[in-house]
Amino acid sequence: MRESIKKTNWQKRAFYTSLTLCITCFLLSVFGFYNYSQEQEQRLQEAKSNARRQAVLANLKILQNLRLAQTTVLSLTTKLDNGKLNDRQLLDQLQQGIRKNPDLLNLGVAYKPFAHDPTVELYAPFYTRLKNPLQLLQLEDIYKQTQYNNTSWYKLAFVKGSYWGEPYFLPDTSLLSDQILGFYAPFSDSKLPKKPLKGVVFAEFSLGQLKEIMSSLNLGQTGYGFLISNRGSFLYHPINEYVKNQQQIFQIPEFQNNKKLQGLVRKALEGEKVETELKDEITGQNAFLVLQPSKRNGWVVGVVFIKDEALLDSQTKRRTLIGFSLATIWFLVFLSILLSRAYSGSVKSLVTVSFCASILFAAEIGLIWNLALAESSNQGNRNVLFSQIMVNKLLEPQVKLSKQFNQQPPIYIPTGIFVQSLSFPSPNEAFITGYIWQKYNNGIPKKLSRGFIMPDVTTANDIEVKEAYRHKVGNTEVIGWYFESTFRQNFDFDKYPFDEKDVQLRLWHQDFNRPDLNRQVILVPDLESYNVTNPTTKPGVYKDIALNGWTLSQSFLEYQFKSYDTNFGFTANGSKRNFPELTFNLILKRNFLSLFISKTGPLIIVITLLFAMLLIAKNENATEVLAACAGFVFIVILEQVSLREQVVAQTLVYFEYFYLVAYLFILIIGINAILLISYPNSRFTGYKNNLVSKLLYWPILMKILLLITCFLFF
Repeated sequence: MRESIKKTNWQKRAFYTSLTLCITCFLLSVFGFYNYSQEQEQRLQEAKSNARRQAVLANLKILQNLRLAQTTVLSLTTKLDNGKLNDRQLLDQLQQGIRKNPDLLNLGVAYKPFAHDPTVELYAPFYTRLKNPLQLLQLEDIYKQTQYNNTSWYKLAFVKGSYWGEPYFLPDTSLLSDQILGFYAPFSDSKLPKKPLKGVVFAEFSLGQLKEIMSSLNLGQTGYGFLISNRGSFLYHPINEYVKNQQQIFQIPEFQNNKKLQGLVRKALEGEKVETELKDEITGQNAFLVLQPSKRNGWVVGVVFIKDEALLDSQTKRRTLIGFSLATIWFLVFLSILLSRAYSGSVKSLVTVSFCASILFAAEIGLIWNLALAESSNQGNRNVLFSQIMVNKLLEPQVKLSKQFNQQPPIYIPTGIFVQSLSFPSPNEAFITGYIWQKYNNGIPKKLSRGFIMPDVTTANDIEVKEAYRHKVGNTEVIGWYFESTFRQNFDFDKYPFDEKDVQLRLWHQDFNRPDLNRQVILVPDLESYNVTNPTTKPGVYKDIALNGWTLSQSFLEYQFKSYDTNFGFTANGSKRNFPELTFNLILKRNFLSLFISKTGPLIIVITLLFAMLLIAKNENATEVLAACAGFVFIVILEQVSLREQVVAQTLVYFEYFYLVAYLFILIIGINAILLISYPNSRFTGYKNNLVSKLLYWPILMKILLLITCFLFF
């Protein structure tokens, strides 16, 4: 009776413990999944809100400057219309107006021919910040050949009335290299009966001032802002050529073939705020676009941020998924205990729980493997060069650094690479053949060498570089070299066979340290030579490249910012700090399936045979079990030695832990056989024909492998 009560109490405790743990793991699993989903959504919404804020902020800053300029011009126009200003008073008003507006570049009046004085054809005084300090100049002196009354901004003022003009360059770009845009308003001659138009009052800005506003936006590492006029022309864009060429937004690749985006831009130009998601077909990046129109002049501030940058990085994502999937696995294990009534102690229910737990632990290992195989290597903090915008943002600090050291702006050499073949002569070496080309325009000093350095070449005898072609395209000289060489690499084998090879080909310019030039020489990616830059399309690699045992996952160009505590013998330049090294990367993933079968096959057989011996083990045949265990040890040793011959690593790689676990279980089965011989009737080995060992074999094996997997991949 007492034994029955005791058994019943034990079963109740087992039931309630299992129920409590089941509910706890379920709640942890649900909370983990909910928290992961919410965090992803929250980060995305915060990034979208920030994009909206930045668009509004930029719009307000620009409007503030424009409003002051427009008010100043209209005030002067009114006074001139009423004839209240003589020449002296007009000049005083111009001086006061530009002093009150520190962002203004020019403020002046341009009269019609002979309108100011019948003896003087052209008269256009203006105060300007073209030359410091503030000074009074004559516009007719600036337009010596073309004459200002032939310019479009001047003529349109008499047609449109007051209006905001399109950007233009001064005839003499030595005065200002940036484009100019302004507000223009005509005024009339109040002394004549019909009050004919007499001239134009103008207030102008340098686009460089708008650039400062737009480039100050906080849009992360890859986001950017742009500004378009009411005609769709770029007033600011990180790619300067769009502005210099007065290119329209409908002409750039992202919008040219996308009718939906074109329609949204037209809505923004009509004064409607626009928000949309888009995918750049060239870079493969998902982005969020905000178009904030200005009611004052019809300009539109655009903000683009890359969604992938806002989401969790791959490592955090993997850890989060592993965390709540473990909670889910344990919930299912405890649920199987409750459903099979294993707390009652019946052999059938215990076998069911043992089977379910083993399968669930194996499934979790498979999930972690899948996450490892699917993980992308170009995410996180790598400076992947998807677009020219990204290149410009990463090189901005180098321009500022040059100014600090009183150097000229850096020389940028567009450089591209094409890989034809790749092989691995040794575990930490890569043999690569292909082509490298560079572009030199007419503005690059002739004394600058043409060529490059590959610092990771193993020895001088292992490299062959020969010029393959050289030709001139317009004002640009294109030089291409064929190369083949062996490069030293630092591959990581810790997660073998779920490892990957990140083959890196670093490039320096041949004159990376020329103090006589007084400027840095930086290699930039020749992105326009690639049809697409999306890493998953493998740009810059021969499409039929043969890779024995590997699959090319991605290829991309990136900047690696390196610091060297030496000046390379040139004291004038100082040491290199955060110098951008152009690097071409090839991400290769190991062909997992065939390797997995060949390596795990023998281990699975050994582990299964160990369990079979456990099933048939009795005190009568325990000696034979010990002998078989000794034989299994040699099989596992041979497999491990074979693995070590293929992999060079300073520490244990992931798959080697499987061999250690095999050694452990061979030892456990051997100890179990010894116990059967020495203590055949013990409570452990004697209970229901060694049932405890049989029930725990697979769950403990899988649990140990799961712990090792979590430890290495978490």
